[in-house]
Amino acid sequence: MSDRSFFPYTASKPAAVLFATLFAVSGAVHLYQAIRTRTWFMFVLVAGTVLQVLGYVTRKIAIDQDPLLWAFGTSQTSILVAPAFLAAQDYMIIGRMMSYVGIKGTIIPHRFITKTFVFIDVICLITQAAGIAMFVSNVSKFDPDSRKAVLRGRNILLGGLVLQIVAFCIFLIIAILFHLKTRRLMNEKRDEKDGEKARSLRPLFIAFYASGFFVTGRSVFRAIEFGVIDFQTRSRGYLYDNEWPFYVLDAAPILFATILFNFVHPASFLPRKKGLETTTPVKETSSRRWWSRGKAEKESPRDPSTV
Repeated sequence: MSDRSFFPYTASKPAAVLFATLFAVSGAVHLYQAIRTRTWFMFVLVAGTVLQVLGYVTRKIAIDQDPLLWAFGTSQTSILVAPAFLAAQDYMIIGRMMSYVGIKGTIIPHRFITKTFVFIDVICLITQAAGIAMFVSNVSKFDPDSRKAVLRGRNILLGGLVLQIVAFCIFLIIAILFHLKTRRLMNEKRDEKDGEKARSLRPLFIAFYASGFFVTGRSVFRAIEFGVIDFQTRSRGYLYDNEWPFYVLDAAPILFATILFNFVHPASFLPRKKGLETTTPVKETSSRRWWSRGKAEKESPRDPSTV
């Protein structure tokens, strides 16, 4: 590592290649799943994995040709903002589950919830991208103007991360309340079709909680990482100056959350058509997994009596 290096440590090339490959494989499977099952809303997660692959490929280039600003900046920005797509996917999955269970299982209309939190997530994404871009373009410089730019970038970035954490925690409360109401529905209609279909959503709830844990935990790590930077010295804090926390507390959790939805895919539990409730007859049932579906059968229209 030279004095002009963008990396404050000797960055690992094999690790960058490994994570680029793993995200590429998971993303390719997600693309196949989304097309095969026609769950187009899952393309949000596909976009997130594309950003992850871009981030680790450019990280490898940045390591090979250090210092190379465009590669380092692209890598940092892509890897930092990609989890916002995973958070948006979580919002959309719960929204679909609310739509499937119907109004009896929700406190707030699912369309309002999904649109509101996805909009907040877009704000978080833009804020984080702007902050990290300003930060990385000046972090290796130590003149007063560059230090001010780094501080501004850090503060903008922290604002986006904190907003993402707060928004997801609020959404988590809404999701838990929805889950509790769904469990009540299971108990009240234990032997009926509504109760059976509500019980079939359990794996998807577990996947959502696990994904939310990984995404929020990673955002907390990033907020601490950038929050403890000391601008009075060349030390930027242990978390920033060492590589292993990045892979253990950012790369690995987001990879696990991405792969999780390869195995617990929403297409296995929800109808493709948004708006179908548990009271609506659906030929394509949750017992059929995405890998066993050929041409999907056409869902029946919503029963007017359920509107």
